[in-house]
Amino acid sequence: MAIRHLNYRLDEEPVTGAVRLVPVPVPPDPEAAAAVPEGGSTRARASASEPDSGGVSGAVPAQASGSESGGEPGPWADDAEVAEWVALAVGAGRGRGADGLGREARFSFSRLPDGASLLCRTGGAGRGVRAIHLTGADAAHFAEEWPVTLLAAGAGALDSVTDTDAGTGTGGDVDPDPDFNSDPDFNSGSEPGSGSALDSGTGELPVPGGPFGTAELTRFARAHEPRVAPFLADVRRLFDDPAGRQLVVAEESPDTVARWIALACASLPPAYVPSLTFTTRAADPGRAPQHIVGIGPDADFDRFDSATLDHLYRVHDGLDGPGSPPATDIWATWTARLWIAGVPLPRATAATATVAADNGAAPDARDGTADSADSAPDSDAFSPTRLVPVLLRAGLLSGGDLAELTGDARRDAVAALVAAVRVSGGGPAAGRTGGGSSAGRAREGSPEGRTGEGPSTGGTADTAPGPGAPTADQAPPPVDPAHLTALCRELHAHDPDAAAPLALALARHRLGGVGPRELSFELADVCAELPLGDHAERALRAEYGGDADEALWRALREPPEAWVEPLRLALAVAADGGRGIDAAMKRLARALRAPDGTDREQAAHVLDAVDYAPLTRRVLKLLGSDGGIGRLDLLRDLAASPQGDWLRRNLDDHSPQPLRLAVAAAQWGGPGAGLRGVDLFGRLAEILPGRRVSDAATLRQMWRLVWRGTEPAPADLPWLARTCTVPLLVQAGLGRHITGVVTAPDRVDQETVAFARDLLHERGLNRCQRATAHLLVLAQDLADRRRALPQSVHRLQALHVDAAPLAVTVRRGVGDLVALSLVRAEAPQLARPPVFDYLISSGPELLDPYRQLMLDERRRDQLDRDLPLQPEDISAYYYLWRPTRRPGTSLDWRQVAQELLREILAPVVARLDERRLGEVATVIANRQGEARVREWNAWRHGFHAG
Repeated sequence: MAIRHLNYRLDEEPVTGAVRLVPVPVPPDPEAAAAVPEGGSTRARASASEPDSGGVSGAVPAQASGSESGGEPGPWADDAEVAEWVALAVGAGRGRGADGLGREARFSFSRLPDGASLLCRTGGAGRGVRAIHLTGADAAHFAEEWPVTLLAAGAGALDSVTDTDAGTGTGGDVDPDPDFNSDPDFNSGSEPGSGSALDSGTGELPVPGGPFGTAELTRFARAHEPRVAPFLADVRRLFDDPAGRQLVVAEESPDTVARWIALACASLPPAYVPSLTFTTRAADPGRAPQHIVGIGPDADFDRFDSATLDHLYRVHDGLDGPGSPPATDIWATWTARLWIAGVPLPRATAATATVAADNGAAPDARDGTADSADSAPDSDAFSPTRLVPVLLRAGLLSGGDLAELTGDARRDAVAALVAAVRVSGGGPAAGRTGGGSSAGRAREGSPEGRTGEGPSTGGTADTAPGPGAPTADQAPPPVDPAHLTALCRELHAHDPDAAAPLALALARHRLGGVGPRELSFELADVCAELPLGDHAERALRAEYGGDADEALWRALREPPEAWVEPLRLALAVAADGGRGIDAAMKRLARALRAPDGTDREQAAHVLDAVDYAPLTRRVLKLLGSDGGIGRLDLLRDLAASPQGDWLRRNLDDHSPQPLRLAVAAAQWGGPGAGLRGVDLFGRLAEILPGRRVSDAATLRQMWRLVWRGTEPAPADLPWLARTCTVPLLVQAGLGRHITGVVTAPDRVDQETVAFARDLLHERGLNRCQRATAHLLVLAQDLADRRRALPQSVHRLQALHVDAAPLAVTVRRGVGDLVALSLVRAEAPQLARPPVFDYLISSGPELLDPYRQLMLDERRRDQLDRDLPLQPEDISAYYYLWRPTRRPGTSLDWRQVAQELLREILAPVVARLDERRLGEVATVIANRQGEARVREWNAWRHGFHAG
């Protein structure tokens, strides 16, 4: 590797007037060469004649150069090409005030096309440039230190060397510009006691220190807190897309820009630092070749143009401009959080990693000693997982932060937390909320518990690491388990699966320090306090609860009084996955259901002695849910026994409903003045949700508890049908118990027909019951004209036969409905079979309501209005009501027909004129023949004569 120290001054071409950089000679330093110890590195000085530049006559000594390896200097670009690169790097002759570089000192770091590095600093009121040109394969190794150390002290140390060299030059023909060497701005970077570059022990590179140490950068980050995370996010994006947009940092002073650059270099993984190029001041950012470009208020740059801010550059404006929209990145956010909190950043070994400087690619591992997270080509050096341990120890990490990670990053972060559990302090109670040493937590949460200097800068910090920064011979400080527990709960709220490994690790850490006597109780506390999933709890039970479950299984062979202690221990270690607890609960539930009072008493005693509410609830659940309807009698007997007080004492709103109903039935329906029948049924319904029966299972249970194998009283059936609804009774298989609402109702109405319609779905009806329900439904459909009368007569007659013997109320109800359908039917339908045959053969159940409906005043008024205009209806009613000797005609029909003919049809015919009478005769002749016409005329003349 070769290092060249170069000096330039800004000069003007005498012929063209163009401004350009002119080399300033740096003579050989024999004292420095003589000071090299034997076996150490040598500095080979080479001098050569250079063509006259800037019109200056005479030979100009070549710029200083050296080889760190002690061999001859390697090949490098010629001086003219290097001078062009220097001019491009510092922006000479461009922008406003192109005749100079500005009075502020500029600092820049650039990577050249041939792989070399170029570090430049201006001075002499903008008329001079100091530069270091470094070539060779190892350039990146040394360049890792440059951006931080040279910003701090390198320029001042370099001034000391080059000023001495320039002042002792021997090329008498060239007199360097006195302002160039004596300008105080150019030499303002030196720190007292820093010495020269040659005395620093690093050969060619300056020593660390100065105003860009970690303490200064921490104060700077805190002063610019809102801008730190967006700035670091854009710096990180440079390595995703090396050809992407440049970062423009607008500040009043180049020193402020330099601090931003130092902050970026101190935050990046060391292997990426050599790829970061920058300049602290540029007049025209569009022509600056660096990644980060600093500008001032007078730069040729529009800081308010939306296209510039959104598409061309990433602008961070400290001059009250809007800047580009802030970018977000988890690595940048967490790194900024560490800076502002003054917590050291985790850093890899800087001396063993490199990066492809020409494209900003991920770094290589030179000798295998670098941290793989920072130097391996296929690892993510910007992974937030690297920051998890230090954020955790500083108390700056939350479950929400971890939830923002995705995929492998989240799993790696949780793995880091699990590793932190292994070194966390405290005993079994340390992981509990509020547990652990409060003094220790105060030390970790206070500034005194961390380093006060800020993040580490990869070996360039100017202070020793604080107590929060791990060193090579010091393990990381333990993390408060209470903080880990709280973090686990927060993560579980966002992602239970991601939190499961951490919860299991915390549980094992707490249980690992517990003695055998306390293990059962501590395991119960762990399962209650940590967000353990089913899988994690099963794993813990397999580790700690297996022996307790087996001991309980063996104890179940003994009398119940021997179960208490094994059962208590098995419950304490949550050994629910074994066979012991399950068998014990079933045995206890079976004993409570037993008719023998001794078994009930022993089971209640065991549950009281164990005194574990969850166990009692689970046994009661088995007691109330196991078995069929017949076992409800046993539950009611239990509630009425001496153990009934124990049962009522342990019941709550979450107890099984059958059990609560059985207890209530035993309490309210006891002997003596207890409730019976529908009174008890209605009282039990009050404890149900909504105070009503809404499902078939509950209805079956209540039916069994109230009637216990008997039947409800007939008078209670309508209430039950209305309260429970017939469909629900049918669904519960109880429809056959309420058939009395259809076969023997008090009266037939719409509700009775609705009961009959719903009861048809009951499969347990006999033939008579089903025919009665069908008869009621059919009669209602005929009355509502939903069924045609001629097509339903035969069905009606068959149902009468199947339903016999019908109750009187049913016969009358069906007759009323069929009579209504006859009155509403058209007259021609009644005069034709089969309706005519059915009507003339009917008895009083049908004919009495038919007569009443026809003689109703409103019906007669309607017929008086309508019949004179309807000769077909007059003809039909005459045929229907005329005297007949037809076989099968009932005496009741003859009487009703004679009355209707006289009271309804005769008055209408008497008012007809000859034309209307002729129309009626024509209809009769067409439908019934001439014989019927003669009969019609005879009846009509006889009516008039009478």
